[in-house]
Amino acid sequence: MPHPSIPRNPLISEPLFLAHYVERAGTGTLDMIALCRAAGLPEPEFRQDGGQFVQTLWRDWLTPDVLIALGLSERQRKAMLVARQERRMTNSRYQEVTGASRPTAKRDLEDLVSKGLLRVIGAGRGTYYEVPRKRPINGSNGSPGGNA
Repeated sequence: MPHPSIPRNPLISEPLFLAHYVERAGTGTLDMIALCRAAGLPEPEFRQDGGQFVQTLWRDWLTPDVLIALGLSERQRKAMLVARQERRMTNSRYQEVTGASRPTAKRDLEDLVSKGLLRVIGAGRGTYYEVPRKRPINGSNGSPGGNA
C-alpha cells in the first residue's frame, strides 16, 4: 500500500539516491513487509513514538528446539508448522493436517493455547487460533519462555 515518505535530511538522502546506495524514498518499508511475509515471519511493526520512528522486526521464536523443549507431540509440532505459515489454525484445519479426531484436536489446541503458542480468537463455530508475534512469557533468550 502506498504511503508518504519524506526524507528527514534531503541533503543526505539525495546523494545516496544518486549513488544508487538507496532506492527512492518509501520503498524500503514495503520491501521489508514482503520479505517478512515470504520468510513466514510476522510483518514488521511501525509506530511513531514521540519524535522517533520505531520499527520492530519480529524473529521466529517458534524454532524446532523450542517446540521440542515444550514437550509437544509430533501432531502438535506438525500443526504448529502449518499455523506458523498460515498465521492461524482452526479445529477443522488441525484435524486435516494431523489426522486427529475432533476431541483430540480440541485437546491439543487447548494445550497449545495454555503453553502460549496459540491465542484463541472468537467463540463457537467461528473460533480460530492465531500464532502470537512474540513469546508471551519472559525468560532468557534461548529458553522457551524468553522474549522475542
